[in-house]
Amino acid sequence: MTIDFFGNGLCIHCSLAQNELRGFSHFNSETEHLWKKNDDELQDNLTEILEKYPGEHHQEIIESHSWDIHLSQDEFPNIHRESLIITIYNFLEDQLNRLCGIFSEFIESNLKLKDLYGKGIERAFVYLTKVVNLDFTGMGAEMPFIKGVNNIRNAIVHNGAVLPDNPENKANKFILSNSNISGKPGCSLRLNSKFIEEFLEVLNSFFRKLELEVQECIRAYNA
Repeated sequence: MTIDFFGNGLCIHCSLAQNELRGFSHFNSETEHLWKKNDDELQDNLTEILEKYPGEHHQEIIESHSWDIHLSQDEFPNIHRESLIITIYNFLEDQLNRLCGIFSEFIESNLKLKDLYGKGIERAFVYLTKVVNLDFTGMGAEMPFIKGVNNIRNAIVHNGAVLPDNPENKANKFILSNSNISGKPGCSLRLNSKFIEEFLEVLNSFFRKLELEVQECIRAYNA
C-alpha cells in the first residue's frame, strides 16, 4: 500500500511543532519584557516619590507600595510562567497523540492509543516505542527533563503549585537538579524568568531528534 506521508502530515509533523514552539518563545519573551518594563516604571515612580519626602517617611511610603511591588515582581510573572507550563505541556501531549494517530492509520497493528493503559504523554511514549518502534534512546537529555516538568505541572494543576511534603518525591528531586526553579517540600514552587525558555529549548531539541526517527520510519516503510 502506498502512503502519502505529506498528505497525512507525517513528513511535516515535527517541523510544524517546532514552528509552534517558536511562537510560544516569542510570546514568553514579549510577556517577560512587559513585566520587567512595568516593574522598572514602578520602581522609578517610587524613587521619585521618596526623593520628595524626608527619610523618616520612606519606610511608610515603601510599605504602601509593597503590594504593587509584590504583584509586579512575583505574583503576575509567576501566574504567566505557571500558565505557560500548563499550556506548553498540553501542546506537547496533543502533538504526541496526533503523531500516534497518524501512525495508527498505516502500521501493521490493530492496537490504538486508547487501547493502552495510562494517559498523557507516558501512554503516547509507550505507543510510539512499543507499537510504532521509534527509538527514544538518543533523547537521554530531553526525556528526563520532559518527565520532570510533568511532575511540576502536576503540582501546579492538582496542588496549587505546592510541592509534595516528601523530599524524595520526583517533583522535589527535579527542582534540586534545576537552577531555574525554586521551592522546598510542602511549600510553593517558583519558576524564574529563564525556565520557560529552557523548557522550550529542550522541546525543540526533542522534536528535532523525533523528526529524524520519523524520517527513518518513513524510509524503512518505503524500502
